[in-house]
Amino acid sequence: MARKSRRSFITSVLACVAFVAAAVWSWDLPVEDVISYLVLLLIFLLVIIVAALGFGALLSWLRRRRK
Repeated sequence: MARKSRRSFITSVLACVAFVAAAVWSWDLPVEDVISYLVLLLIFLLVIIVAALGFGALLSWLRRRRK
């Protein structure tokens, strides 16, 4: 079962890379724009992960405090 999940993940990543490559090639999208969007996306993802970890730690602390 894990093999199929891994295969579909790899397929999805390859499809995304192919779409971005097609956008760069066919629509003359500058590579600098693609890189800046990727960096911005990774920063937003990092902010969401840090916020989730913070709220998880806060909830864990509140649960321990009640007991």
